[in-house]
Amino acid sequence: MSNSLLIYVFGAFLVSLITHYLVIDLSHKRGIFIDDHNSDLPQKLHSEPTPRIGGLGIFVSILFMAKDLKIGLYIILCLIPAFLAGFLEDLYAKISPWRRLLIMSISGGMAIYLLQTVVTDFGIIEIPYWMGIMVTMVAILGLINGTNMIDGFNGLSSGVCFLIFSTYFVISYRIGDTELAYISLVCMASILGFLVFNFPGGKIFLGDGGAYSLGFLLAIVSILLVMRNPDISPWFVFVSLIYPVWEVIFSFTRRTLIHKLSPLYPDSKHVHQLIYRNITREKNSITSLFIFPFVVLFNTLAILFYNNTWILILISVFFVTIYTLFYYIYSRRELRNKKPN
Repeated sequence: MSNSLLIYVFGAFLVSLITHYLVIDLSHKRGIFIDDHNSDLPQKLHSEPTPRIGGLGIFVSILFMAKDLKIGLYIILCLIPAFLAGFLEDLYAKISPWRRLLIMSISGGMAIYLLQTVVTDFGIIEIPYWMGIMVTMVAILGLINGTNMIDGFNGLSSGVCFLIFSTYFVISYRIGDTELAYISLVCMASILGFLVFNFPGGKIFLGDGGAYSLGFLLAIVSILLVMRNPDISPWFVFVSLIYPVWEVIFSFTRRTLIHKLSPLYPDSKHVHQLIYRNITREKNSITSLFIFPFVVLFNTLAILFYNNTWILILISVFFVTIYTLFYYIYSRRELRNKKPN
């Protein structure tokens, strides 16, 4: 990768850093873009008024991925509806989940049309193109929501995304896909500028605009990585993304089948919240630090076996088993503790 591209990566970091600093400063001076710390929403864990539009700095800084790259420009164009769906919710908190889902679908449709991001080959089975369109749309929307679901603790969602993009950079660079390596680096730089203020102090939050943007970028880079490089198993990206992906699959199943609730509305029963209440003794940033090593472990395994579908499938099954057992044990423990003696 040329030094000139690395300069643009550094530029993305600086723009992200400066934008987030200005947002924090402006928010407190004018009393705008502030997340209400007194609200009773299940994901609220902060005790002070905090800006919640970290997505703005990330969106502005990822514009650097369009440098001499048609693919980067297309990704940005496709991202706009998903970003706006979350950003407008951050500003006004009046857009229903179903309307946001509809707006996100526009981003998914644009990506399928402009970038031809249609998944048909799953390593062990290949499906028709028309079915691939539906599967791709579900995957994109699922990952956008999965990234948002793991948001709520300082550095958790953004840190997980940073680690996954690091994995994509390593494998892209290793196989010689310099375009996706550069795009991954820009995403990492954008997130890093945000993390300076978000972790561990929580001076600014990612917000829906940031979470939706990162989820969409993860989905598109994941699909492009496999489509452009046949040597990479489709299960490589599944293992890399397995924490947010299984979070959304498990949460949707739990809400609809067990609790008989809408899968689109938030609750306080995610695995990171179980960790927060039962293991890290309600320490916000420590909860993220507890989860990061597991993400690093599975992403390292994904790199080591990036072209071995069956080993990657076994790794996926191992994660799902551990996650589900952990959730069952600690949710049952909480239930027992809540029962009167």
